[in-house]
Amino acid sequence: MHDLDKLDKLVKETLSEYRYYHTVCVVKQARKLAKQYGCDVQKAAVAAYLHDICKEMNPAEQLHWIAKFGIILDDILRDQAKTWHGMAACGYIKETLDIQDMDILNAVRYHTIARGKMSLLEEIIYMADLTSDDRDYEDVEHFRLLAKTNLKQAMKEALAYSVESLVSMEQGICQDTIDGYNYYIKLK
Repeated sequence: MHDLDKLDKLVKETLSEYRYYHTVCVVKQARKLAKQYGCDVQKAAVAAYLHDICKEMNPAEQLHWIAKFGIILDDILRDQAKTWHGMAACGYIKETLDIQDMDILNAVRYHTIARGKMSLLEEIIYMADLTSDDRDYEDVEHFRLLAKTNLKQAMKEALAYSVESLVSMEQGICQDTIDGYNYYIKLK
């Protein structure tokens, strides 16, 4: 597996101070959730360290890494550049860090848009990003508590929250997010 000290150094050198702090907070939350739900803590830390590695790249560079990984953006995602960094990171970390573990790659890829039938690691990274200590949106405490007590319910409510936000901003909703919403809304 990958040396976490080296990953910490990489993100510290690559990202702004603000984004690095966010990443460290996500790593902390991902480790907590991984321990609680019996997920590989090392893999959770790797995915958390790398989830925003491409966040501050320019859009052309992000598109390069997205194409390198073989992702084809649909019309909705093409218009939502703020979601590109997770997909771009897949190509970047696979090629530059030789990370081949599809669970880690998918956790990074879907940490903003989600999808149906996410793995435990994918759910942990999605919720760790949403509930990290640096987050301060209105419902964050509700989601923090829910993530600690019922991960599937947290995913269900988080996706409903995301869909409602996109609708209120009159933004398109990509197919992966719709699939995620439809999958989790059916869970009891």
